[in-house]
Amino acid sequence: MKNNIFAFLLTYGILSLYFNLVPILFLMNDLIRFFHIILFFPFAFLLAKLFYGRGLDSFGFVFPRGWGRNLVVGLLTGAFFWTLLFGIYIATDKIEYIGIKSPTESIVPIAILLFGFGTGSLINDMLVRGLVFHHFLGKYPVPVVFLISLLLYAFDDIWYAGFSLQNTIFSIILGLSLTFTYYKTKSIWANTGIHFGLNIIYGLFYGVTGNPGDGVILFTNGTNVSLWTNWISTIISLLMFVVLLLTIHFYTVPIKRSKNGIVEL
Repeated sequence: MKNNIFAFLLTYGILSLYFNLVPILFLMNDLIRFFHIILFFPFAFLLAKLFYGRGLDSFGFVFPRGWGRNLVVGLLTGAFFWTLLFGIYIATDKIEYIGIKSPTESIVPIAILLFGFGTGSLINDMLVRGLVFHHFLGKYPVPVVFLISLLLYAFDDIWYAGFSLQNTIFSIILGLSLTFTYYKTKSIWANTGIHFGLNIIYGLFYGVTGNPGDGVILFTNGTNVSLWTNWISTIISLLMFVVLLLTIHFYTVPIKRSKNGIVEL
């Protein structure tokens, strides 16, 4: 069963259902949800051993030279562009800034968003990029592998946000930045850093629930509801991709890579 499409579908399907569907089917308090997330990693390890004879490196979860630097540079990149995004939202009156919660009110939301978005970004990148590249790179042309990853990422976004043409285009363009960064750096850390960085800024406004007021920055919806403001996030995502094309050399790239995408140093 190793190295075939059935193994990929089983691994991806089981882990996706575990992470995305189980919390919907079963009511979880914060403590149970914490352990549910933490147990994802040994569960993924066992499935990788069963289907691939390897461990978490089957998901791009490896620690090559410079992985920490890639994580930090990626985090700063994602945070910068989403700070720019929300700055434009405020400047164009898409949202109206009110203030910031007090330090005591902010501690718990910040801790929750750091853990929730940190593990969420990592798990998403392990599944839709690490696992996809491990399984398909070297067996199919690189553009096909990119397409598989982008479609899975867009579908994952649709699961959470619902379908719309604008949101799907946004997901594909954002996914292109994350997938390109994974391919160039050969492990998940740079793209997870980007993913985590933009999610942190999003979480400061919306928390992990996606509801206004659940973050630490207080705001209301502004009066500018014109069509073009809905495309600002897509434009910023495209800008970020262009910048990544020009600055990818700032990331550390491992010396050697095997055909199935696993880093071998």
